[in-house]
Amino acid sequence: MDKKSILALILIAVVIILMPYYQRIIMGDRPQEQQAQVKPDTLVQTTTEKKPVVESKSVNMDESAANKKAARPEQREPKENTVETLVKIKQDSSEKEVTIETDRILVQISNKGGGSLKKYILKKYTKYDSSYVNMISPEIKNNLYLGFQDNTGEFIEANNYLFFTENTIEKKYLKEGERFKIRYTLNIAGGELQKTYIFYNDKYHFDVVVKFSRPNQMLLNNTYRFGWVNGLPSTESYVEDDNNYNQVNIYIGDELEQFNITDKGRTPEVSLTGRADWFAIRTKYFLAAVSNVNANVDDGVYYSGLGIQRQDYVQRLYDVGFNVRETSGGQADTMRIYMGPLDHKELKAYDNNLDLLILNNGWYERTFRFFSLIILQVLEFMHGFIPNYGIVIIIFSILIKLIVYPLTKKSYQSMKEMQKIQPLVQELKEKYKGDPQRMNKEMMKLYKEHGVNPMGGCLPMLLQMPLLFALFIVFRSTIQLRGAMFIPGWIEDLSRSDTLFHLPFSLPFYGNEFNLLPILMAITMIFQSKMTMQDPKQKAMVYAMPVFMLLIFNRFPSGLNLYYTLFNLLTIVQQKFIHTEEKAPDPGLKKKKKK
Repeated sequence: MDKKSILALILIAVVIILMPYYQRIIMGDRPQEQQAQVKPDTLVQTTTEKKPVVESKSVNMDESAANKKAARPEQREPKENTVETLVKIKQDSSEKEVTIETDRILVQISNKGGGSLKKYILKKYTKYDSSYVNMISPEIKNNLYLGFQDNTGEFIEANNYLFFTENTIEKKYLKEGERFKIRYTLNIAGGELQKTYIFYNDKYHFDVVVKFSRPNQMLLNNTYRFGWVNGLPSTESYVEDDNNYNQVNIYIGDELEQFNITDKGRTPEVSLTGRADWFAIRTKYFLAAVSNVNANVDDGVYYSGLGIQRQDYVQRLYDVGFNVRETSGGQADTMRIYMGPLDHKELKAYDNNLDLLILNNGWYERTFRFFSLIILQVLEFMHGFIPNYGIVIIIFSILIKLIVYPLTKKSYQSMKEMQKIQPLVQELKEKYKGDPQRMNKEMMKLYKEHGVNPMGGCLPMLLQMPLLFALFIVFRSTIQLRGAMFIPGWIEDLSRSDTLFHLPFSLPFYGNEFNLLPILMAITMIFQSKMTMQDPKQKAMVYAMPVFMLLIFNRFPSGLNLYYTLFNLLTIVQQKFIHTEEKAPDPGLKKKKKK
């Protein structure tokens, strides 16, 4: 989790928990016990603490043995083919490419590597520059991988060789219900490696079927590796934020394991033993997942990473794959490769727990995932009737405010009651300052006599915390808001900041983007505080928190800032309504006077 997200969550928690006390401060009362509620050094430790480079529950500790058995060499660049290898491997003389297009994807594959991906374009998703999202990047050279050791111990990487293919089609457009199959073969020392690709019209996935004709003679220990190298490219304008979601996910032993790197340089290879169902590499909105359909992967998975230092962040590139064991001669191993959006409806259809990746990036999303999923489904339901997600957010904000209104009112009333008895509280503190036990006893007695609960202002706010945290997560990272336009010319993508122009310089925390919604959010916070301020000496307190929130939220998605701006506006309306209710005369008293 990045520092800004941690700080934002801490700020939300601080605002929620300390709001009653904050309101009492700016209204002119400052109880002594509230003067040291938050320790700045504690917040700094929380946001700057470094996590371990690699986290793992089930790790093969014999790294040296694992590296010796590894079917893929440590270096990242492919090795040059030796004379001996070229003699025993018969390959094609030229590279041949074929393009497959469906309603959802456009894929260009090559016979090099027996189906290396040249392009994998998602036709329903565009980038910030209006080009289509391409899951394959020539810069980072990410791709599928197949490698093994032959019986002489030599490493053979399929990506280095030109496979033969009987296909003569250069481009194929798949119609509804149609599928396309292409087979690649490579002759290795009298045996044959086959890789068959199967594409479907209405899917984001394709299947790869791997078959060794003579595995006992071709494979050392009857094992090979099938995986993915070099991670995924960023697809967002805010690259640093997109990279913060970049991680490896492995579903092994009916549990989801998540791994990420934080430092530059290469991390050592790690092996997880046990039967693995799938592995995946994700960014903020997109996913490349390889699911095991029928292969023997009881030997588990391997993964490693490479951190590349960029200007403001460390770019994460991952290698991850299955350790596949051939148990009988000539069996066909099928892998299903999903490359598409992190959409819970798409992933749930596979019925293999891939949908666990939705709203589950790290401990904070996992903690509030139950609430986040409910909110997401409500938003999708509303979007079925209202085509504009911006309007959906506005209506949703009003509904949330109506739901939590009783809690808000209770909190405000409790705060007012506590304010009324503050002079009596101060008297008891002064009177029994040498006897803490007696002071606490008298305090409880005072609260009971006046019917005041000291936690009454805080508890309603605490009950809202799961909801507000879940809203923060949903509005910040769900693909449903990606590319969703609200107001043309201003908020054209609710997943990105509403940048009006760029400053010629960059400010700490704030950056160089001038965004209007975070400013409106900060202004509404100021007005909200001013409504209850009675002591002019506390004027600085009115501006401190809003300015801090502005700095943190400036580059966050406009959908998130839109919600919190509306939340503040509706809170102002609620406060005015509560004030009006308090000032309204009691109709019962009027009747008594008439009598």
